[in-house]
Amino acid sequence: MRFFSDGTPPPVPKKRLTRALSLPGIDPPAPSSPSPLSPLQRRPQNFDNPVYMMAPISDTFIYEETEDFKPARSPAPLPPLSQLSFDAPDERLASVFGNFEDQRLVSERIQHGQLLCLRSMAQRVEDRGLFQVKDRDPGSYGPQDFLLCDGGRPKMIGEKTYYSLQSPRFPGRVLGLRVCKGTKGAPSAPNKEQVHANVLDVIAYFQPRISQESDPPSSAEPDCRAPNPPDGRVTVDSLLQKGHCVSVERDLPHATLDDFVRDSGSAQGGGRQDYDRQACVLLLQVFVGSHHLYSTGAAAAELRPREILLVWPGKERCKGEDAPGGHAQRGWLQELWRRYGSPCVLVAPQSAASLAPPSLASIQCQMGALIQFCLRPKEPPTDPSPSVFRRGLLHVSSLLQSENGPQMTDIIAMLQVLLWGPRFSVLNHRGPASVTAVQNWLAVKRALLLVKLAEVGLIQDQPGLDWEDRMCLKYLPFTDSETVAGAAAQLCNILS
Repeated sequence: MRFFSDGTPPPVPKKRLTRALSLPGIDPPAPSSPSPLSPLQRRPQNFDNPVYMMAPISDTFIYEETEDFKPARSPAPLPPLSQLSFDAPDERLASVFGNFEDQRLVSERIQHGQLLCLRSMAQRVEDRGLFQVKDRDPGSYGPQDFLLCDGGRPKMIGEKTYYSLQSPRFPGRVLGLRVCKGTKGAPSAPNKEQVHANVLDVIAYFQPRISQESDPPSSAEPDCRAPNPPDGRVTVDSLLQKGHCVSVERDLPHATLDDFVRDSGSAQGGGRQDYDRQACVLLLQVFVGSHHLYSTGAAAAELRPREILLVWPGKERCKGEDAPGGHAQRGWLQELWRRYGSPCVLVAPQSAASLAPPSLASIQCQMGALIQFCLRPKEPPTDPSPSVFRRGLLHVSSLLQSENGPQMTDIIAMLQVLLWGPRFSVLNHRGPASVTAVQNWLAVKRALLLVKLAEVGLIQDQPGLDWEDRMCLKYLPFTDSETVAGAAAQLCNILS
């Protein structure tokens, strides 16, 4: 029985188990199924909740535990999978996976551990590639900290003259020394947010040591054959004494995007499949670097083919590069690609800081024109049917030329799907794949990528990771299923 009073609250009746099982408004369950509030399905603590003593709201049933409920013993937080080793005792494994009888729980814990492992690997690879450049002090370097290597021979890359450079400050790394035309102010040092693997990075800049009156005219090509010092070697000091400005760059370039297109005939002889895929790998990096500069508020990239540099990290020179005229041997760049894998692409920020930054529409228009430049055949293809990569790039180019084109991040996602999947023919034969199917595909690909990384580290004759592998290492662990499904839907007709 209940008591109602305007002045004092009613007393709480004594709680009974039968009262908890006889809430009004609940239809009696079928004989074959237990009561939804049966003690066999609920913990005994739940019946101490006063909510069971209140009249139920119409058409509302309480089946879940309330927020006020706290179990008698809170479980300890599970340690991460990365803290385990192969020799971990079974008791330790049980503390991580909780219950080996629950296959779904074990599978989810393993997938989560693999994801964290891949993300950690990707971060370490990126930090090693940038040699922790974010923590450097540009003003602490001097010309004496750098030594020209390879006999001090200059090399023309596009319209720039480069020397290979080494420094005890960066052991085991080959840097690039670029000789600048005339004299100009030092470029602004990038902040921590602007440093990126696909952006040209100047780590030191030195002015000439002679007066500006004795400098050669700025319109003339500088004489890079600097006078030899007493020991007969070209040094950074000798270049400065000659009157040149020099900049020390994080990477030593080997070619330009223009060189890649000019050398494309050696890859197009039997078909365009290999060349089109290579162009997709390079253009994806151009878009990633340009988007990074745009999103960080830095100067826009110069998207001229002769200003986009190709770098094979750790490789100083290749056979055929020392031919007269720079790169006279036909197919030398394709040989580099076959031997060392895909290169890293560097985009250079605009040198003139006084220029107004271009709009996003202008940048996308330049990107569309760059795709057309890369897909322009130097020789008639023998295979008339275009590859999936060519059809995908042409589709992206048309989107970039449209008035209301997609965002740069959407373009980047489409190129990633174009290169590494998923393909609709695998996920769903009837149409666009669901987010759940893409999520399961990502779990499988992450596991296979982890196996590949293990094979690279254990098998001696297995080739190491090239730059495309590093790009894929950034793609699979950090992307989400919604973004991948949306990008794949844009390429549905191309990938099916």
